[in-house]
Amino acid sequence: MGTPVNLDAVLGRLYTALSSADVETWVSLHSDDVVFNVNGSTPVSGRTCGANTILTELLPLLFSRLEPGMAQIGINWKVMCADDRRVTVIFQGRARTLEGKDYNNRYIQILEFDDKQKICEVWEFFDTALAENVLFAPGQTAPDSTAAFEY
Repeated sequence: MGTPVNLDAVLGRLYTALSSADVETWVSLHSDDVVFNVNGSTPVSGRTCGANTILTELLPLLFSRLEPGMAQIGINWKVMCADDRRVTVIFQGRARTLEGKDYNNRYIQILEFDDKQKICEVWEFFDTALAENVLFAPGQTAPDSTAAFEY
């Protein structure tokens, strides 16, 4: 079974927005109460609830450490499996930190969609050792609003 046509179009917009840093489009594809579950023990790991919290607390932790205009996250994406409400996608990201270190990672996301074809929950997996060693500053911690990863 392939990706439902309605979700395939959303995925195209999602990963195009992500790879071009089009935050407005990226946010519009998520429900207001979206939940992100991020694997690992990095400052962005755990469970973060709500589009506004993700936008104001989670994303700044990531993108404030990257050289402006250099990040291309969400490239070379491919659907690995799908049903009518969930899609598993593998993709890559290329970026450079403010210190000039390459941050090139590979990601797997499991996306769940609501009845309005908005992303309502995300489970994300990536090379957390690379993120901890290259992207995040020593001692940097998750926002207080972050809870434990759930599935």
